[in-house]
Amino acid sequence: MEKIDNFYVEEIPEREQDTLISVIVACYNVEQFLPRCIESIIKQSYRNLEILLIDDGARDNTANICDHYATLDPRIHVVHQNNQGAAMARNGGIAMAKGQYISFVDGDDFIEPHMLEYMLYAVKKTESDIAVCRYYENEQDELDEVKTYTSGKGLIHIEKEKKNDGVAERGIELAILSGDEALKYYIEESEEIVIRNAPWNKLYRADLLSETSFPNQRYYEDIMFQAEMMAKVGKVAYIDTPLYHYIINRKGGAMSGGLRKEIITEQIPSYHARSSLLESLGRKDLQASHDYLVYKKLLLLYTEARRDKTGEKKKFMEPLAREIRTCADQMYRVYTCDIADPHQKMRMELFLKNPKLYNWFMDINEGFVLPFRQRLKQGK
Repeated sequence: MEKIDNFYVEEIPEREQDTLISVIVACYNVEQFLPRCIESIIKQSYRNLEILLIDDGARDNTANICDHYATLDPRIHVVHQNNQGAAMARNGGIAMAKGQYISFVDGDDFIEPHMLEYMLYAVKKTESDIAVCRYYENEQDELDEVKTYTSGKGLIHIEKEKKNDGVAERGIELAILSGDEALKYYIEESEEIVIRNAPWNKLYRADLLSETSFPNQRYYEDIMFQAEMMAKVGKVAYIDTPLYHYIINRKGGAMSGGLRKEIITEQIPSYHARSSLLESLGRKDLQASHDYLVYKKLLLLYTEARRDKTGEKKKFMEPLAREIRTCADQMYRVYTCDIADPHQKMRMELFLKNPKLYNWFMDINEGFVLPFRQRLKQGK
């Protein structure tokens, strides 16, 4: 990996903006947020855009908002379709896209004014296949007060920014990754290089999507899509500067509501498929790291289901337990991977031996041990 601490992004004059970027926006019941999203795209410093608004059968005013903006900006094209989910909406946008590069924005999110210009400059200057940037995580009700994003140093809080009269800070933190390095950071869910499953903090060379599409499922469609993309790239330009605003914990959002049946029916099968992909690539090292993280998540989900006071989530305990028990025959392979934590191995061994003992341990650890350690750190 090559790091460039103060990579200067040269301005691309509008007369030289000859590369078309297709921006695909999947929209479903986001009338409250969609104007902000569209405005952030049409006001980009990079102007040569094709903006594809895919109305996925929204039942609110989303369709009318899309149509309205199409009358204001000739770069906007609107498609109305029956509700099929974000995956099919994005696939429809990919099939329509005419740009040499493709970007995705979710209808309830928004982007920084120079995001597409920075990402295009970085991907071209480094001759990469994909550009990836860090992103802010914004609570729905905090947008006017504080921005937060995860960095390699932890959670960063930035007070409300002052207006700078449209002058951008063009010095960014850049890392140039080989395909193998990018795949490793992605699978191991690195906090230093934050790639993740989401398609929206990335700019893709369009030809990479000619043979890769989102699987036809309602949720967790990005797991296999991004895994297949990262498996084929030769070089990645990583911008260690947040340029995308991801709205978290939005009421009514696709990922709101916590533990749900789709984790069993769609997320876990997607994890199995990604594990098989890594094996087919001959990356058994990354397959072990992947499976380790999956089992870690399954144990946490099991505890969440068990502690549900409403009783609604307790029905997920046995399906999750069945998945967890599959670790019994592969303990050595999974827990000798590079990122394995010995404490996680101990927890898995305890669960496999006696789930009741595991439950007791988790309650004692999280109810007493961890708070006590926290108080010690704070000097109380």
